[in-house]
This record gives sequence, structure tokens and C-alpha cells, in this order.
Amino acid sequence: MKVGFIFNPESGNGKINRLYPVIEKAFIAKGHDISILKTQKSGDAKLFAQEPVFDMLLVAGGDGTLNEVVNGIMTLDKKPRIGYIPTGTVNDVAHLLGIPRNIKKALNLILETGELRKMDVSKINNTYFTYAAATGKFAKASYDLKRSDKKRFGSLAYVVRGITDMFYDYKMPLKITHEQGVIDKTFTLLLFLNGPRVGGINLFLIKKSKLNDGKIEARIFERRRYMTLFKVLSFFAIGGLVSKGVHMLKSSFYDIEAKGYVEWNTDGEQIEKNSARIEVINEAIEIYVSKRASKLLF
Repeated sequence: MKVGFIFNPESGNGKINRLYPVIEKAFIAKGHDISILKTQKSGDAKLFAQEPVFDMLLVAGGDGTLNEVVNGIMTLDKKPRIGYIPTGTVNDVAHLLGIPRNIKKALNLILETGELRKMDVSKINNTYFTYAAATGKFAKASYDLKRSDKKRFGSLAYVVRGITDMFYDYKMPLKITHEQGVIDKTFTLLLFLNGPRVGGINLFLIKKSKLNDGKIEARIFERRRYMTLFKVLSFFAIGGLVSKGVHMLKSSFYDIEAKGYVEWNTDGEQIEKNSARIEVINEAIEIYVSKRASKLLF
């Protein structure tokens, strides 16, 4: 098998840069032809993934690196399978898929113990994402951070950034069309989730979420003068708890008409702005997952 090994050498405090020869040898020992593709700047992973020459892409990095790779392979008619080694700060996708943060254990999952499963990919306007899109309260925390702060403080950097956003009063008048109808109100937070995890938080109350059902979950928080912050904090603190004024939706598409300025976060990166169409491409990619994740989420 022809393998392209895409990795961010700065991810995980540079640990992957020290261990990549071990990974290369492991693939060669299995009879694979592996090419080393180090990223140097944002966008490199996407460019590497667009090359139609690989049967498999081995990706080492955080959620942002994986997002770039997915956006690259979605341009291809024949898409290579993905093996993922999480070396980022939050690694939401890896947690969902049961992939260990330990590099050697993740490698063993890809080469020995894991299962190859077809997984949905979602699209917001012209940008693809694997697990989450959001706008509103706390959404900026994942992308409005310096790389140096993430490397120095890890997940704590996201918490501190979130606190600075806590008391800002988001007022987003939006018209949202989905499979079950239309909602036209003012909102403070919109979350679209391919699985029960976001921002490093396990949303265990979202029990029936699947990664290959052609649908994407939505949790949409109406803006209310006094209770908005409490409802948002309760949602994250109690595993996805929802109360009055929070809409729970599940649809293959959402058309969001923005009546003002809106910034969208996809997989932890700020990409799109203002009005958006979100849609699901069913079973668009193949990726190695743990046996437990294969049973629970597929």
C-alpha cells in the first residue's frame, strides 16, 4: 500500500518529530511504501492530501491538521483511507474514535487492532468538517488563541479564553431551516455535532449520536436576557443537558440565514462567516477506529 505520512512537526511539543522514524519503520516492516510529508505552514496538509497518489494517508497532528486532510481528500474521486495519530491539544476526534494519545498505541491500532469504518463528513458552505461547527458564546475559544499559548498551557488556555467570552451578550437573529421545519429567533449559541464531544467535553447525554447515519445533531440556544449563561454552562457542565429555550435537532441539512455578522468555527478553526448551509455527506471517508468506538458510534 502506498502511504502518505502527513504530520505537523510542532504538534504535541514536537514529540512526533522525534518518533516519526519509528512509525516509518513500522509501516515499512508491514510491506508499505511510505512517503514523509512534513507540514511547514497552515494549508500544507490540505495540499498534500489533494495529491491523488496514495492508498492511505497517515495523519499526525491535532483536530486542525485532520480537518485540512479531510478538506483535501474530499476533492478526490478516489479517496484514500485515513489512519490518525492524535498529537494536538484537545484531540476531540481521536476521543470519539477511541484512538489513544500515546503515539505507539495509536500506531498499533492502525496496523493491528483497529477497524476500518466509513464515517460521515459535514460541509458548511464550501468547507468540510469532521465533528463540529459552532457560532456564538464560547465558539471563539478554540481558534482565537496563539499557538504559543496552546503549547505552553495546553487545555487550560481554552478555559481562560472561554472565561473572557463568558459575559459577552451574543445576540444573533437567525432563520434556521431544517428537515422538521423552520426556527426564526434570536440566538446566543449554535452547535452542530457529528458526535457526543466538543471542546474536550464529553456530552454523554447525547446518547444516540452516530458517525455514519447521514445526520448531524444540533443544539441551538435561544438568547434569553437572564438565563442564557446558566443554560449554556449547564449544557457543558452536565454532559449536554438541555432545558427550555434550547432546541434539540437532528437533520441531514440546515440552512442558516444570518441577519447580521456571524463567525463560524469548524473543527476548532475559524473559517466561514455569516449565512451558511450545513449538509452531511454520508459515509464520505474511511478511517481506522477502535473496536469499542466501532460498536458504539457506527
